[in-house]
Amino acid sequence: MNTYHRFFVAGLLTGLSLGYTSTAVAEPQYQSQQQYQQNQQQYQPVLRKRSYGDKVGNKALNGFTNITSSWLEVPKSIVNNTNAEGSNIVFGLVGGAIEGTLNTVGRATAGVADLVTAPLATKPIVQPQYIWEDFDEASTYGKVFRLDSDEQLQGKQPRQ
Repeated sequence: MNTYHRFFVAGLLTGLSLGYTSTAVAEPQYQSQQQYQQNQQQYQPVLRKRSYGDKVGNKALNGFTNITSSWLEVPKSIVNNTNAEGSNIVFGLVGGAIEGTLNTVGRATAGVADLVTAPLATKPIVQPQYIWEDFDEASTYGKVFRLDSDEQLQGKQPRQ
């Protein structure tokens, strides 16, 4: 009988602690809409202008990542070509392997270019920037050596 009391007390304490933590984590109740808006403004992310070091570090990381993950273009292209409308498994495998190999070379070359020219803070060449960002989107290659400006952070349209 003593054993059942221990299980009962342990279960009761566990239930109470779970109930307490769920209410402690819950969103606080506000007295007015004004208090709610003040709280939301307090926790809004602050857009700041990125420093030169941030841009250079991001570009070097982007280049290194594109070099090491470029081989993932082959399975990405196979999957995308197989799932394309009007496609079949044979075209997906053959065409995807060829397209993926070409994109592997392109992404690795762009990665080497980004890594070598890391001190020049420019925009990435490959879109999407990293292969895992939008796996369903085909890789495209844009303009080279376009300066990475913070105009998007300030609400302006970027220069083309």
